[in-house]
Amino acid sequence: MNIVINDKEIVPLNEFELGWRFEKTHNPNISESEKNEIQPLSEMESKRLNKIIQYFEQENNLREKYTQTDWISANTESDEKIERFKKNLEILLKSCDEDLILSWHRNITLKTTKEIFTKYWSDFLYPSSDDVTIISSKTNWIIFYRHFEVANIWKKNDLTQ
Repeated sequence: MNIVINDKEIVPLNEFELGWRFEKTHNPNISESEKNEIQPLSEMESKRLNKIIQYFEQENNLREKYTQTDWISANTESDEKIERFKKNLEILLKSCDEDLILSWHRNITLKTTKEIFTKYWSDFLYPSSDDVTIISSKTNWIIFYRHFEVANIWKKNDLTQ
């Protein structure tokens, strides 16, 4: 299954509720071209996509076609721990090259690339406040991030080795 985004429903990053996370004052390393790869979606498009995402949030719907990892630490207390989670993502998702959709809430969703997400994951996923579902556009993998700084990845069985 492919999740298709209506490009007319992409809104400017500066109008996005969480857009501040990618401003120079918060993240001085992010370039304008990288920010262009972070594409927030309108509330209407977010709600539409979340009807699809809700299906994948049900573990019973994943068990037959997906394999899950153990919970992985996604701790942000040091640069070393941030880099460790980034490396885990790169290894686990190496064979998947597709855009992804992040959903914080049924009306707060965006699309970005795997590379941007991996590089800036700690700006997308905030401890103490965020429970986020991240799904690849071809539904080959899903990441469930929880606010207590852990993530669980489900990969489609024909992709696991």
